[in-house]
Formats: sequence, C-alpha cells, structure tokens
Amino acid sequence: MKKLSPSAAATTAPRVVMLLSNCFDPDPRVYNEARSLVKHGYSVSIVAWDRDRARPAVEVADGIRVERVFVRSRHGRGLTQLFFMPLVFWLMMKKALHLGFDLVHAHDFDTLPLGFLLSRIRSKPLVYDSHEDYAGMLHGSIPLWLERYIRRVETRLVRRIDALFTVGETLRREFELRGCSNARTLGNWKAIEDFRLPEEVRAEVRAALKVPPESLLVSYISNLGKERHIEELLEAVARRPQIYLVIGGTGPSADAVREYAQKYGNIRYLGFVPQAEIPRYTSACDLVFYGYDPASPNARYSAPNKLFEGLAAGRPLLTAHFGEIGRIVAEHGCGVLLSDYRVEEILRGLDICSNRVSLENMKKAAAEAGDGEYNWQRAECILLNTYDELLSSAQNYAVSPEAVV
Repeated sequence: MKKLSPSAAATTAPRVVMLLSNCFDPDPRVYNEARSLVKHGYSVSIVAWDRDRARPAVEVADGIRVERVFVRSRHGRGLTQLFFMPLVFWLMMKKALHLGFDLVHAHDFDTLPLGFLLSRIRSKPLVYDSHEDYAGMLHGSIPLWLERYIRRVETRLVRRIDALFTVGETLRREFELRGCSNARTLGNWKAIEDFRLPEEVRAEVRAALKVPPESLLVSYISNLGKERHIEELLEAVARRPQIYLVIGGTGPSADAVREYAQKYGNIRYLGFVPQAEIPRYTSACDLVFYGYDPASPNARYSAPNKLFEGLAAGRPLLTAHFGEIGRIVAEHGCGVLLSDYRVEEILRGLDICSNRVSLENMKKAAAEAGDGEYNWQRAECILLNTYDELLSSAQNYAVSPEAVV
C-alpha cells in the first residue's frame, strides 16, 4: 500500500474517528492501529475519556489527533459507572460530530453503542474492535443481570456492524456464532523491528539493572493485579538467588513487589514503565512471565500483549495452559506451560528454563512464531484491507488509487 502524498492527503485523506474509554497514554493496540492508518494516508482522530484529567485536552502525536473529554471517575466502579456514561457519551458524540468522519472505529463494548449511533447519524461504516470478552472481564465486579444484559446488547449490535476486529481466533469464532458476519482476527501482534533489538541494548539494560550477563532474567511489565499471581512469582524467584526478576507496573500487588525488591538482591522493581521502554526490557530478558486467573470467564479468550511482545523479541513465555496464549505456546513450543500458579509449580518452570539448551530452543521457537505469523506487518494488512473494503463498498469515500492495496 502506498502512502498518500502530502498534497493529496490534505484533500483526499479518509477521516477516521476512534472512540476510546481510556485517556490514550497511549493504549498499545489503539496506537499501533492508528499509527498504521496515518502511515498509509488516513486522517485519524481519537476521542478519548480521561477520567483523571491527566493528559492535555488536545494532543497530536505521530500524526494522530487526540481529543479528550474530562469526566471525573475511576476504573473498576462496577454498576455505579452507569451514572457517568450518559455525560461521557454526550461529550464524545459532540466531539466526533465536530471532527467529522468517513468511518467510525469503536474500541471495546463501552464505546460500541455510541459508535453505532454515530454511524447511523452520518450513514458511515462502523468497525467494532473487541479487545477482550467484555462481559466476561467484568464478571464478579457487576451484578449478573447486568453482565447478561451487556452480552445481549453486544450480540444485537455485532449483527448490525460493518466489520469486527478481535484479538484471537477463539473470540472471533464466538462472535461468528453470535451472528457477526464479518469478524476478523487482528491480534495484539507487535512489530518485530521494535522488539528484536541489538545485543548492545541487551547488555546495556542488564548492566543498568546489575544483572550478570549469563544469569536467567525473567520479566513482567504490566498490571500488578492480584489475579496476575505476581506474589507467587516473587516467592519462587526469592528461592532461586541465581535467577533475576525485573517487574514494572502499578496495581494492588505493587507494595508486595516493592518489599521483595528491598529484601532480595535478585529482584528489581521499576515502578511504572512507559510503553516506549517495554521493548528494551523485553529484549534484555530471557523469559517473559504472564499470570492470570484461569477460572475467569475471560481467560479462555486470553491473547495478551505480553505473549506477542515475547514472540516479537524472540523470548519464551512462562504461563499456564489457558486461552489463546496456552494454545500458541503449546503449538509452537515457545515456552513452559504451568499446571497452576503455585510457588512450587513456578519453580519447576524456572528450573526448566535454567537449562541453557532448553532455553535457547524455546527462544528460537518464539522468534520463528513471531516472524511467521504473529507480527504487526500481518495485522496491518488485515486492518488496511478491511478499511479499504468498507470505504469502497459503502461509497462513503472516493478512494484515491494511491490509497488502495
């Protein structure tokens, strides 16, 4: 696909409005999609909900325009979040209509009803981007009746949208069974060139962390929720002083991470890590840990960023056998699958990865999986081809020859 020339882009660039219920600081999936669209001649605006007034009202980064609405709230409010949504929707709708668009792209269920309304008001195509099983993700934090209601509404709407992107094959097939006629897998895949960094970077990061060059280094940089089993990982690494662990992120387990890092010389806590720094730490490590509660309804669809960061960097995974992540690790032999997250079971996995021959074989398998199937180049083709089909068939936009595949 060719990029539009600056003069052509100024007059013919298709306009895309993305709807997002976080402040875009940036959201990795949304950022990758928006950046690819801009690179190939689209004009992309993101209307985002900033609950903490932490970011500018208007911001332009990498050609992506971000306009934020400010309504004070917090994530995880459960049922009471319903009281905030009408005002959020109203403010987001006004911004989207003012910006204008040839296609609306709603990220996750909490923006889907608004996206559907906007697409009908302006008679423009609607893309629904399902990052996860939304109702399943909320299981336990909202009443069961509301969980069922969300699923019913989502089912009705996905039968009437123009296209759906989701993170894995399992969830894509689920949407097809619920009546979506144009569901496509667009995974949280990463650009290989962003994560496959030179050996000098690996050495530099490990030196800064004071990790010996030949020591096994495990990384986990993400949300530190209790369901991520970070505390079991900490205890396991504490019992293996020759193994090092670097953890980044914030959340309920942050205090435990801080205490272990102060007590044990082989554990490093980075605090919050900017998205741009994650490839450096992933490249510097030998093994990526991913913990989650396999009993969660959302677990069977799990295809997390950590998995694809590891594959892009050529680093194996230490995780349990659930969801897309378990299937991919098993099929490609690119990691160790735990039966559960008990300390003793994590120790078993760490001991397997401490064998240098086994580790190198898993690293090679991870790199091959990233190179062959799970990379952003493939995701970008799916994204651009879908957009081109929607804009061309709907005749909502006269697509320039330079903008088509």
